[in-house]
Amino acid sequence: MRDNDDRRFEILINPSASSGRGKRVWKKVKRELDARGVPYRKHLLKAPGEATLLVRDLTKNLKEDCHLLVLGGDGTLNEVLNGIADFKHVILSCIRTGSGNDFAGNVEVEKDALKALEQLLDHPMEISLDYGEIRADEHEPRRFLISCGMGYDADICEEVSRSKLKKVLNLIGLGKLVYLMIGIKQIFTRDNANAILYVDDQKPIHVRNLFFLVGMQHPREGGGVPFCPDADPTDGKLDFCLVRDMPKWKLLLAVALVYGKKHLLFRNITTYRCKTMRLVATKPQWVHLDGETPYQAKEVLWVCKGRIRFQK
Repeated sequence: MRDNDDRRFEILINPSASSGRGKRVWKKVKRELDARGVPYRKHLLKAPGEATLLVRDLTKNLKEDCHLLVLGGDGTLNEVLNGIADFKHVILSCIRTGSGNDFAGNVEVEKDALKALEQLLDHPMEISLDYGEIRADEHEPRRFLISCGMGYDADICEEVSRSKLKKVLNLIGLGKLVYLMIGIKQIFTRDNANAILYVDDQKPIHVRNLFFLVGMQHPREGGGVPFCPDADPTDGKLDFCLVRDMPKWKLLLAVALVYGKKHLLFRNITTYRCKTMRLVATKPQWVHLDGETPYQAKEVLWVCKGRIRFQK
């Protein structure tokens, strides 16, 4: 750690991340921190939603920087983001322990936990990143760090969250495979809706057979899928990918091509870059925020809301 850096880390640990990997990674990180004499305070997370309440308490009435180090996946990071009360004085860092780790991958955090910690302590780099916010039906506003989708990708996230297969694949390091398997299944089982789309202050767009709409701060979500390959988390805008009115065989082909960023060749797959987006569907759709699916909604407003200080 740099000689002039005497900050204490507030370390939030999700021990159950990636079927217990969080606990194993913490043991390695703790040994290194203790060996270096780095000051920290440990917070072991035990229940969903606990991180939001804890961070809200840690970050209110700050007069100096508070450095949050998260050992968890995208869901834990989302909870932390939604608890931050003072973005000016909060620094966020993370070490990979989840199964997807899309945020860490997008911002190029080292895969090896000790290498990531070494860089953070010895050669820290700070980036100012955008985060988004949504308002959906009567629900309270929620923030997201990576992406927020409505429709197909949210259906995948909702089913993955209940999947016993994910736990099995996590144990052998193939957790991301479950997203692809369930994604193929959802093409044949989901029920599409019609919708109206409002992009910033432009005229409404009528959408027939909405498959999904996702707003992204970063290029990849859902285990590394580049739905918006040109998304830039520092440009003050959201990138959106809209898929509509496509037969199932074309959707299958698009899924096969998306990893090579060729899905945008299809006429009914459209991208937008904007500050705000509003979608009104004819029936409720699952909504996901960074892979978490808190509810279904018919109307969603996306906003590129503000900036967070991230350090790696």
